[in-house]
Amino acid sequence: MTAQPAELRVGIIGTGNIGTAHAMSLTREVSGARVTCVFDADQARATAVAYQVGACVCSSVSALIECPDVDAVLIASPDDLHAEQALACLAAGRPTLLEKPLAPVLSDAEAVMAAEVALGRRLITLGFMRRFDPAYQQMKAQLDAGVVGEALIVRNLHRNTAAPYGLRSVGTLTNSAIHEMDINRWLLGQDYASVQVILPKPGPQTPPGEFDPLLVFFTTTSGAVVEIEAFANAWFGYEVACQVVGSRGQLDLGDGSLLIRTDERRRGVDLPELWLGRFGDAYRRELQAWVDCVRGLDDGQGAATVWDGLAATTAAQAAARALQSGSPEAIQMPKRPALYQ
Repeated sequence: MTAQPAELRVGIIGTGNIGTAHAMSLTREVSGARVTCVFDADQARATAVAYQVGACVCSSVSALIECPDVDAVLIASPDDLHAEQALACLAAGRPTLLEKPLAPVLSDAEAVMAAEVALGRRLITLGFMRRFDPAYQQMKAQLDAGVVGEALIVRNLHRNTAAPYGLRSVGTLTNSAIHEMDINRWLLGQDYASVQVILPKPGPQTPPGEFDPLLVFFTTTSGAVVEIEAFANAWFGYEVACQVVGSRGQLDLGDGSLLIRTDERRRGVDLPELWLGRFGDAYRRELQAWVDCVRGLDDGQGAATVWDGLAATTAAQAAARALQSGSPEAIQMPKRPALYQ
């Protein structure tokens, strides 16, 4: 990427939970960047965030992307707006950090990839922040070094306290479990070949016609099995875990807690209520890496690309088909464009 000014001026689209968290982190924790403009359909919310970070409020998405005081854009809007806004950023030549997913619909994801390939350079980084989590990075390093032999089975837990925007089973796959779809592909260095979804007994908070929890089973191109328990309304707290069973050993990644407390005849750890409690450091490291890459200080090799976003959406859409059919579904990945080799 072309080197940008010493201080990267960032415009943020979307000031909900994650957009606000990114704005605060860029202002207080990340070096070399400053939030200059924000936009949200809720103008009062945008105004409140702008006041806290010393930014201006733009009247529209296009006004923010075209603002002369913006060098790069961070998209944290609702999922179904991602593709449209990413395409606008590509057309304007703006480096972009796009929160996951690339798009919930495969055709939209394909349109974004086609536009970036036609442009001939990578401008979009996908916000799969777990790639920057120290625990996942350590797990990948040990897998790559062959410490536990060949990965045979990977078990994942992804439990949320509640579904804040309402529970839809397909949304659990395309918005929540898509994190596991990306991180397991990254950990193993393999694509998925098939997927099946098993429906346990729904919890009492599950709306009629929806399913929660979900058990998703992927088979990779090498034959390894990746299991994901996706539980949107677990209620007891936020929990993420990953276990890799290898041919010569096992790796376990817990909830990220560093302190076990004993007091008043109890021993245990506190579970966070939201994902920021577990992955705050990963988000900060992701932002710093993106800022450094856009400024020309880093090559950005650790971050997810549009191709990775397309792969995750492809997996999620196949899982959605398996949810509807009740049968295993094959996964066919297109040929990887040279831009992402």
